[in-house]
Amino acid sequence: MFETVGIKQLNFLETQVFNALIADRAEVENETIRGFAARLHVSTSTVMHVCKKLGFEGWTELKYHLKNENNKKILEEQDYDSMLEFSFFLNRLYSNDYQKQLNQAAKLISDADYCIFCGVGASGSLCDYGSKYFVNIGLSSFVISDPFQAVQTNSENKIVALILSESGNTDQVVKKTQEFKSYGAKIISITNSSDTAIAKLADLGFTYNLMDEWSKQYPQGNLTTQLPVIAIIETLAHKSIVKKANCKISLAT
Repeated sequence: MFETVGIKQLNFLETQVFNALIADRAEVENETIRGFAARLHVSTSTVMHVCKKLGFEGWTELKYHLKNENNKKILEEQDYDSMLEFSFFLNRLYSNDYQKQLNQAAKLISDADYCIFCGVGASGSLCDYGSKYFVNIGLSSFVISDPFQAVQTNSENKIVALILSESGNTDQVVKKTQEFKSYGAKIISITNSSDTAIAKLADLGFTYNLMDEWSKQYPQGNLTTQLPVIAIIETLAHKSIVKKANCKISLAT
């Protein structure tokens, strides 16, 4: 909902105000700045400082943002159908353009000495699955789910880093992606949107372009289906191992 940079700028008292905004969104929508400040026993100027640091001109604009976000999530929760969304994605997956890109990525993977899966949170869990799937099919692979983990590489090795991120803009993963690139690794990204930092850093990027789904119980809990990610990973694994086998046959003959 709010930019991380703005939140980091808040002092102790302003952080308390921010926490109240998040916890009492429904009540805040109907409050004046004076009423909100009085309820928290702070000055209106403190509330205005919070508004400014979060990137808003004032109280009215901040309230509009809160109301808009709340209505958007309610609408998405009512209308969201994950299987329908996945069905739309499968139509794109089997398109000629998508298959061509999958084949290009499979060529990079089959030529690589090993692959590294990288992601955090739910994407980190998918990285663990992806790495195991690659190993089980016969591809050398391991996973980094801690973005602060050091990466040791040999300049002579061909490395492919598969970066998984639903948002495509997670700070730690963006930095890790840049680190992989500095080592000469080829980057394959799997994100929900192409208009993200990670997708723009990638040599090849796969997007699934699904509507976000949010938890009713936990407002910031992203429930967007990750079935497309699994489909991409498994397709890449099968295409890559076939290309690797064909390459060995060609060398043998």
